[in-house]
Amino acid sequence: MWAGWSRKLPVAIVAIGSAMSVAAQDRPDVSGSWKLNHDLTALARAQEIEREPNIGRRLPVGAAGSPMGMGGGGRGPTDVNSGSRRSSEEVAKAREGVRLASLVPERLTIAKDGKTFVVTDPAGVTQRLTPDGKTTKSEIGALTIDTKAKWDGTTLVVERKFEGGVKASDRYSFTAEPRRLVIVTKVEDTSALGDRPRTLHRVYDGS
Repeated sequence: MWAGWSRKLPVAIVAIGSAMSVAAQDRPDVSGSWKLNHDLTALARAQEIEREPNIGRRLPVGAAGSPMGMGGGGRGPTDVNSGSRRSSEEVAKAREGVRLASLVPERLTIAKDGKTFVVTDPAGVTQRLTPDGKTTKSEIGALTIDTKAKWDGTTLVVERKFEGGVKASDRYSFTAEPRRLVIVTKVEDTSALGDRPRTLHRVYDGS
């Protein structure tokens, strides 16, 4: 029996290696310029509200480039870890984290620098995303952000942790025909009692 397994094992290893190689080759080229598709973004949001009606109160409609997800939605000043009331500075950092995580840029430019994707919005703010599963630190305004990126098949997954307790998970999905980028972001203030994750969709067309 063991002899049979030993003969099959190298074949299995080769098959797994081949599958991994194919998966790596199939990862999309996401570089280029992307313009917000207002109609499809609004449709995606309407479908999200239909699935979860309360999200309409937690994610007020925002113009392109403006923050979304600034509704109360049960967010309170009580810290989930200590049970004590959060300071005004902690609350301000959490609100800023939600605002940054929920921005809807009108355009995005994505350039490739080796294995790193450099994402730039119209305000000139950049994110460097290296899908290697390693955490990097950056600063936007007054907040420090821990960012980690990895591939999940052909989807680029980005985990962001903002100073102040806000977490955001971004999933970048791509299609070639038509050339389109869909970013689904789940935002959560992990330090606030009563907070519920909120999800927002942004749909971009390649230009």
